[in-house]
Amino acid sequence: MHSSEKKAYLYILLSSFLFFIFGNWILSLTSLDEGRNFYATLHMLKTGNFVIPEYNCSPRFEKPPLLYWLGALSFLVFGASEFSARLVSGLSATLTAFLVYLFSKEFLTKEKALFSALSFTLLIHTWIESRAYVPEFTLVFFSTLGLYLLMKERFTLAWLSLAFAFLTKGPVGLLPLFIYLLWKRNLSFIELKGIILFLVVGFSWYFLMIYLYGWSYFFKFFIYENLYRFTGKYELHPMPFYFYPLIILFSSLLFIPLIPKIIKNYDRRLNFFLLWFFAVVIFYSLSKNKLHHYILFSYPPLSVIFGNYITKNYLKKVYAVALILFSLLLFGANYYESKRFTPKAVEYLKETNPKNLYFYKHENSAIVAYLYKCIPKKEKFSKGDYLITKEKHLKNLKNYEIILKGIEFEGREVLVRIR
Repeated sequence: MHSSEKKAYLYILLSSFLFFIFGNWILSLTSLDEGRNFYATLHMLKTGNFVIPEYNCSPRFEKPPLLYWLGALSFLVFGASEFSARLVSGLSATLTAFLVYLFSKEFLTKEKALFSALSFTLLIHTWIESRAYVPEFTLVFFSTLGLYLLMKERFTLAWLSLAFAFLTKGPVGLLPLFIYLLWKRNLSFIELKGIILFLVVGFSWYFLMIYLYGWSYFFKFFIYENLYRFTGKYELHPMPFYFYPLIILFSSLLFIPLIPKIIKNYDRRLNFFLLWFFAVVIFYSLSKNKLHHYILFSYPPLSVIFGNYITKNYLKKVYAVALILFSLLLFGANYYESKRFTPKAVEYLKETNPKNLYFYKHENSAIVAYLYKCIPKKEKFSKGDYLITKEKHLKNLKNYEIILKGIEFEGREVLVRIR
């Protein structure tokens, strides 16, 4: 390996550590999925059952297990914490940045490949999602690796990577095959040993779950969580068709000045990456339910497009602005954490350990995870019951005492005791 290559890897590693990993411990668990995933991982380690994910005393059918398995490995090495959980996403983002470098080297110069990988670390949305214990960035890594191996015609290894993508998020893990077909327009990737490997690695867990739970699992995951979400029959996150373009525009804030140059002097060597980008955007835009992190798989090709037009001088200016924005983001997260409900509630509940603790018209999965305690939902209460709910639901209650309150991403939450 030449010294220039070593420098490139070092730059990518340092930029990835800063923007994808550093400070990932500042916020306690945030989204509903983070708490659920953390609990499921912790439960696997405590019970030794690595087959059936559980959350709050019930099987968790919504997600496949690979994220939990990787999280459990991180927990074993670093202990169970926000850092070790989110490290899975941070490392996935870091490895994806290296893949962007390798991928773009197949089409562009080494210098432009480095600029592409560094551009990937400067897409603002990636800073947020690499600090979330959710499966999306792990899916992006295995999907990008699978597509890279397909383009290199390493089909057996490509099927293996896609099997891991399938174990991470389900059928969307096969999207790289669709992109490869659009570009190559042949079926050369269909090989018996690769398909067998995919079935053994990617499908065995699903077969076992269907064997254990039958139609209820098949319907819940493949039909309800995938088909119904895509078609809108299960309406959970309805968003307009322009939702993802807005997300991408926000994420590309540091590169907007390059857009006129890209349009005016388009380089045909980028055709594959342009197809990849639009295939992902169009696919997820057709879905009736949209979440911002679904679009992450469009960022590797987008960063290659930006990287081809960036200059050293522009990159230096971008890093200066990025460091300011990133610092503000970390300071903001630290301040927000001091005002949050979850850490205050967890501290109080660990000290008092109330026997009768319930959710009312609301759920805070982070508290379930931190207490490692099943908290049922309830509508009718008795004297002495403790309730976690949103402040807006207090109007439905009588004879209660507010123990503490605080802000959360989904609104103000309160802990009350029935008098």
